Amino acid sequence: MRPGKISESVLKRSVLKQIKTKRTEVVRGAEVGEDCAFFSLHETEGMLITTAPIIVDEFETIAFSLTAIVNNIAAGGGEPVAVVVSTILPDKILESVVQRLSGEMERACHNLGLQIAGGNTEISKAVNKPILNITVLGKKDKNQHLNFHKYENGMDILLTKWAGMAGTTVLAKKEQKKLEERLPRYIVENGISLEKEISVLTESRIAMEVGVAGMHDVSRGGIFSALWELAEKGNAGIEVDLKKIPIRQETIEICEILGVNPYELYGAGALLVVTDKGNQLLHELEKLQIPAAIIGKITEEKGKVVLNGEETRYLDRPKNDFIEPWLREDK
Repeated sequence: MRPGKISESVLKRSVLKQIKTKRTEVVRGAEVGEDCAFFSLHETEGMLITTAPIIVDEFETIAFSLTAIVNNIAAGGGEPVAVVVSTILPDKILESVVQRLSGEMERACHNLGLQIAGGNTEISKAVNKPILNITVLGKKDKNQHLNFHKYENGMDILLTKWAGMAGTTVLAKKEQKKLEERLPRYIVENGISLEKEISVLTESRIAMEVGVAGMHDVSRGGIFSALWELAEKGNAGIEVDLKKIPIRQETIEICEILGVNPYELYGAGALLVVTDKGNQLLHELEKLQIPAAIIGKITEEKGKVVLNGEETRYLDRPKNDFIEPWLREDK
């Protein structure tokens, strides 16, 4: 198998079907498109848990990557509380580097209001870069979660901020010199600056206050993959207008030069929301100057339809060999 996400069919056949042990405390566990497990703690409150690794190439990637992981809790409608970090370090690492890693992690957690609640640190010859295995814990009202991802026909699908945000930042940094040969410097710099806006915690909190039927953060595979997963979660159909999907000009310009589909570009920083109060949510987000747009509706039919003027297309199942463009071996 190639690096990247495994296919949905392999996930169902070779991973999810192997999970047979069940407990009543686990209200929602491993599922297709599900980024957080939900545990019932008592009658009124439960716990959301999500986990992902961070491979540390540069110290600056820690805050960026942690924020993207925390977005899973936010998209689940929860309030992130704590982080558990299991760290694997190369055998020749210096103690000063270990100290720097720990400091960067603490600063990132502080900015997100998280406590490092525990973890484990080991040295191994099996790795040549530090790997931080991150588990984020969040809390959520149990009653709010029981009806999560239960959509009704005609509900609004809303997208906060812009498609392809995180991918734009990464590509603008990685290919800065190449891009500045063909684009004004301010466009590339604006693309890089999007990294400051990749947290979706604020809009998640506002959405939960207004009332939602479900949410999903845009991540690997971009907005098209996220829309597919949103529909799968709710076992529903969707109809989306491509022209209504907000996207920055910087993203379009950078993707055109690098030959990347902006609608399949890593999209951390944008949040999909299903709600019957779309206009009210737009109004509340506008108060805090958070851009958002209603891009489509939930439909009775199970199709995943994208309209582009007079053209109608159906979303494809997310690619089984998907890998981010900046990780491809041919780049």
